Amino acid sequence: MRFRFTSQALFSRHWWVLLTATAIVAGITVRLGYWQLGRAQFKESLYSIEQAQAKLPPLTAQDFSNSPSRSENLQRRIDVQGQWLHQWTVYLENRALQGKPGFWVLTPLQIAPNQVLLVQRGWVARDLVQSDKLPTIETPSGVVRVEGRWVHAPSKMMELSPTHAKPSDTPRLNPLRQNIDIEEFSQETGLTFVANVLQTGSASEGLIRDWPASLSGADKNRAYALQWFALAFLSIGLFGWFQIYLKLKNDPSTTKL
Repeated sequence: MRFRFTSQALFSRHWWVLLTATAIVAGITVRLGYWQLGRAQFKESLYSIEQAQAKLPPLTAQDFSNSPSRSENLQRRIDVQGQWLHQWTVYLENRALQGKPGFWVLTPLQIAPNQVLLVQRGWVARDLVQSDKLPTIETPSGVVRVEGRWVHAPSKMMELSPTHAKPSDTPRLNPLRQNIDIEEFSQETGLTFVANVLQTGSASEGLIRDWPASLSGADKNRAYALQWFALAFLSIGLFGWFQIYLKLKNDPSTTKL
């Protein structure tokens, strides 16, 4: 059964408004779908670079003396020796591991007179009774060896009011923080940070290093893209069903062929 279009069944002002709205919704959702596909491709390229970096020889303290590029060495393995500056240890709050609340522990590691690595040493559980009580961890004195990866600065959590350290002319700072800004921390401590390092290896010193496995995450973006494309097709399909097919079917002025 076919329909002969008539102006009474279609093309009213209301119909054109709905058509415009449908076109806008479909255009936006299709655009978002392609954006998610682009994000998936971007993540896959980053993941490929990360895997390639992991196969390169580890950077040593001697390499850092040559000021290596951060952008070219992210996810590169690190194998250095240095001394912990335990007085500048920071505990980042609200960092959960397997559903348990705890802290990320960061301590500067001095590898040369003017070169310091900010090392994310591991995770430790918080006291469930006294939430502001700092857990006990070990920080060896003397020269230590640290293995890890060059990573981005720790992710930031939402906070109502930032916690600042005391001025650099005082020997102590507030170790309990929600977030850490590397540039501000450098000004507060007077230290020159050359890289952020994620310490790897088995649990030690009261810290757990069960870091999430590195994945591209591209599949999640593809799933989002599929949802956006499905929404676009749904909006077009609903318009076609209700505003074209049913109108032509139920309008008595429409001539059926």
